[in-house]
Amino acid sequence: MDDGNPIIMLILMHRCITSCLRTFRTTHLRDSKCNIAVQFSLAACLCLSACSSDSGLVSDDTIILRAGHTTNVNEPYHLGLMEMARIVDEETGGRVEIRIYPSMQLGGEKAMIEGLLLGALDIVVTANGSVTNFVPGMGVLDLPFLFRSREHMYSVLDGDVGDQLAQRLEARGFRLLAFYEAGVRHIMTADKPVHSIEDLKGLKMRTMPVPAHIASFNAYGANAVAVDYGELYGGLQTGLVDGAEAANTNYSNKKFYEVAPHWAQLGWVMLTADLLMSDKRFKSLPPDVQMVIADAARRSAHFERRLYADSDNSLLETLKNQGVSVTYPDPAPFREASKAVYEEFVTSEADRALLEDILK
Repeated sequence: MDDGNPIIMLILMHRCITSCLRTFRTTHLRDSKCNIAVQFSLAACLCLSACSSDSGLVSDDTIILRAGHTTNVNEPYHLGLMEMARIVDEETGGRVEIRIYPSMQLGGEKAMIEGLLLGALDIVVTANGSVTNFVPGMGVLDLPFLFRSREHMYSVLDGDVGDQLAQRLEARGFRLLAFYEAGVRHIMTADKPVHSIEDLKGLKMRTMPVPAHIASFNAYGANAVAVDYGELYGGLQTGLVDGAEAANTNYSNKKFYEVAPHWAQLGWVMLTADLLMSDKRFKSLPPDVQMVIADAARRSAHFERRLYADSDNSLLETLKNQGVSVTYPDPAPFREASKAVYEEFVTSEADRALLEDILK
């Protein structure tokens, strides 16, 4: 490409974007609900990769890795990626740079996961539930009341079960770098507090678009509804939904307490988040860089988990001081109702064996 002629560059860029967008729509977004802006953003990123003479390189000895996520820059996802970038920069002497794009700059989670496989970006942190659209075998992690504690969750994810899940991801073209977490989840409501499972009956509750989550709230007597996360605040404000689920961290950071001031501490699920690359992209890197990235990802996961735990634990008192009504419903009826969810979603021998390993 002639760097000295901007007119030629613009013509080539236009042709490249048009070609990439056409391919992107035809081969990967036939059934996707991504909007045109997200499609164009990812196609443009793909274009930059395809039009450069050496994708991911800005010079002969500098590797650029693009990382995306959906949360704010003050939240654990972003801070975890920044820690990973710091370690990689330090361990490679600046030879590898991770550039982070927060707050859905590269699209929603599903679009970014698709982007990994297209080569439009290199690293994604995403809620595990979004990954199940591509690797259904990851769905076991989204079952309610699966983990007894954070310590139990971490030991499972960092042990043999995590290795088995990594193999499931690799079979579909993904490289699992580490498991982050997305908090212990509770229930917010706009108009009335939740003291027991009976208080959820008939309420329109927004959940993540994860089949096991939807089934869980339906089993609890609510009506699970689909509302985009970016529209949740307005949905609570206007009565489109009566409540939703979240962790202390995003309940506070997104200021959901302003429109849903009732906060039931239930811990109905502990959300895992997957730190991913495409397996092809990972293997294209020099072996020494692969080792650094794997180590940095593992270390950043411990950092991110600690941030999430500290944030979740410290924010509850802050929320109380801001006038939030905090209740503590008995989890036993919720656990009992959750049995039907396990029966619905754990159906294969492989998943039953995996679940047995988790519950040990």
